[in-house]
Amino acid sequence: MAIRNRLHISKLDDFKNFLIQKGYEIKEIKDCWEVLRAKKDKDTIIIYSKYEAKEHLSVQDKDRKILKEFLKIKEE
Repeated sequence: MAIRNRLHISKLDDFKNFLIQKGYEIKEIKDCWEVLRAKKDKDTIIIYSKYEAKEHLSVQDKDRKILKEFLKIKEE
C-alpha cells in the first residue's frame, strides 16, 4: 500500500539527490505512473504520481523509513 501526500512534487529532485548520496542508482522508470525509480543492492524505491494528485507523490509503505529520514534532514 502506498502512503499518499508524503512527498511534495517540488522536493522530488532533492529526494533523488538524497538517494544518490545514500548509494542508490537512479534507474529508468517502467510505467506511466512512476516518477522515480532507484535501486541499491536488492532494495528498489519507486515514487508514483497519482492522476488526480497536483502537489504530492505516493511512496510505498516499505520506503517510509528512508522518506522520514529525508524529511527530517530537510526540516533541519
